[in-house]
Amino acid sequence: MSTHRRTEPRGHRRAVSRQPHRLLPVVLGLALLGVGGVVGPSVVESVSDGPGSRSLSLTSVPADKPDQGLVYDGLKPAKAGTLCAGSYELDQQNCTHGPDSAPAGLQVRRDVTPVTAKAPEPRPPVRESAAATPTDAEIARDEGGSALTADAPALVPDAAPGEADFIMGAHDVACEGDGRAGKRVQVLYLHEFGTPSRYTDFLGSIRTWSSGVDQTFDESAGETGGSRHVRFVTTPQCRVDVSEVELPAGGLTSFTRNIDELRKLGYNRTDRKYLIFADANVYCGIATYIADRRPGLGNRNNGGPSYGRVDAGCWSSAMAAHELTHTLGAALIDSPNSSGAGGCLDEHDLLCGPDRSGKKVRTACPKKHETRLDCNHDDYFNTNPKPGSYLDENWNVAKSEFLLRGDGGDDIPDAGGAPQPTTPPSSAPAEPAPSPSVSAQPSPAVTGTAPADSGEVPPSPEVGPSESAPAGEPGAEPTAPVETPAPEVPEVPVAATTAPPAKPAKSVTAEPVQAVLEVRDATSGSVRLTWSAASATATYQVSVEGQPVATTKATRARLIGLKPDAKYRVIIKSGSRYTARATAETAPAARPAQNSWFTLTNALTGGAADLYGARTALGTPVTLDGGSDDDAQQQWKLVPAGKKSYTLVSRATGKCVGPVGGRPVAGAPLVQTACDGSAARWVLQASAYGFTLRTAEGDLVAGVGDQRFGAHRVLVLQTGSGQRYQSWTAVPD
Repeated sequence: MSTHRRTEPRGHRRAVSRQPHRLLPVVLGLALLGVGGVVGPSVVESVSDGPGSRSLSLTSVPADKPDQGLVYDGLKPAKAGTLCAGSYELDQQNCTHGPDSAPAGLQVRRDVTPVTAKAPEPRPPVRESAAATPTDAEIARDEGGSALTADAPALVPDAAPGEADFIMGAHDVACEGDGRAGKRVQVLYLHEFGTPSRYTDFLGSIRTWSSGVDQTFDESAGETGGSRHVRFVTTPQCRVDVSEVELPAGGLTSFTRNIDELRKLGYNRTDRKYLIFADANVYCGIATYIADRRPGLGNRNNGGPSYGRVDAGCWSSAMAAHELTHTLGAALIDSPNSSGAGGCLDEHDLLCGPDRSGKKVRTACPKKHETRLDCNHDDYFNTNPKPGSYLDENWNVAKSEFLLRGDGGDDIPDAGGAPQPTTPPSSAPAEPAPSPSVSAQPSPAVTGTAPADSGEVPPSPEVGPSESAPAGEPGAEPTAPVETPAPEVPEVPVAATTAPPAKPAKSVTAEPVQAVLEVRDATSGSVRLTWSAASATATYQVSVEGQPVATTKATRARLIGLKPDAKYRVIIKSGSRYTARATAETAPAARPAQNSWFTLTNALTGGAADLYGARTALGTPVTLDGGSDDDAQQQWKLVPAGKKSYTLVSRATGKCVGPVGGRPVAGAPLVQTACDGSAARWVLQASAYGFTLRTAEGDLVAGVGDQRFGAHRVLVLQTGSGQRYQSWTAVPD
């Protein structure tokens, strides 16, 4: 069976004008009546799986109906009394209700058309001139940071100003924190090796459909007096971050293989729900869930990894919302109106309709409600359930920490035991449950830039030889990696002080503002700052070692571009009555051990060296990703290549990294190459900010270039200049 059969040649695909996408979830979801599996002979009897259970025992898998997207390859019927009883078992923990049939108006084998214009196609990287070398300040601005001068740090404020928990950006998604830390929904575009990527064709459309998913949740929450927004992984520009990933040939032929291939690539974080737009024509939609009915935040549906997939014939806001809601733990088998087969019987509802249970569906809500969650709000979603009701005493999707609360009204007590991420924390922690949001344009909160360079370098402890110290000379550290690297983020004591209240002038009656500055989550190059608000409209000047670095309206930010194992005096001021002070201390820099996997993180931004899209093809560029996600395309290994040099091998593909054309010349982009006798050889040399990755021939360093591949800067070979973006640290796997 072909998983990519198309009804028209690619050349006939056309981009359409963008329509007001607030209408899209309704337009594309009008026919969602009956979404779910078909009635089949596998449903043989009702079984008991606890008090009030309505599960169904499955004795076999139904016959596939590929034209309807009903493909059961890899799914196993769960036995009565097991965790997944009444549905299909993927493993000991994860269940699925099975594939959903296509609603009227959509066909599994006929791709939808884009709803926005095509994004620019990435250009193959070319050799850069020496004059094209970017400055630290330019790269910091990519992250939404303030301008840097000389060796000054940069401030990267959170998206939301003041003490607001998040903002609604111009593209109708909520942006909170740094856009990456904590529990998030990660949107993925997947295609197989050997099939063309249509990422640029559909990037804008996927973002539009994702914002429609957010609308579905928020408008559904409004029906019970609340507000909910999807906590997406977002970019510094406050847009949904859609990651392109290439799977091996055949990786999309079944849901189980799809998940296996993603796990191999490291997309298995316990703080992620993966919303997948699969460029295939196998399913309409399918998702995982966990059969856990406990009411508290310790419910296993409140963690990850979970996977919801929508294929190209059904790409839409409605189907994406449908599958995401299942990953959050919706429509469990014992809910009051459950069909026992993953759906519900109260129409109209995004998850309700005829399914393989064969049970009769009753009309309980008007048809206009079919793109909303939970008709009558008694089965799986209610922001304000009545005491003693099913959703008060059982798992309620509205409690999920993958959703942001924007109403500030309903109380969600934590029953404890919430799943904790297994991946290393990023530079910013998860924020507490949000309170009221702020509607604003998605622009960085920085309102000023650092002053001109004074020529002074802030004092800091001695951190080792300078960048210019040649290997083998006095003061230089060994170029070879050590066998056991130091941990990247040890617990570092942080001194935080609170400024004493200033005495008011005799003519002023207002009391001084209590100022508190907290410093946490130290890495070798950054720290997280959080300070108390001076007022709702205050502006803050941030200084490091006595030098102003930024002016901002935010009260949460990341300070980047710091030296490892160093202390910095940080002062926040607002007007004459507010001063907060603290000492920030960074962690020591770590270097990789040979033959061990590690993430190569940039000393300036904390972003990771990334094999774009995990692509297999030779010539795939190596880029700087905005965050370190610890997936396989960001993991590398140094393999001894003789004369104290090493090849740099990708975990995602097993191939090496070297300059375009094979010759180490300044300005040459770094791309994926074969690991043969011509593979580039590298040495490591200590720098003030970690280490540099240098070519064994030509003595050039791997740095961040001026050109981009899509949204990401390409790594290139450069003459060592001591710029922070030419230094790296290693985070062991």
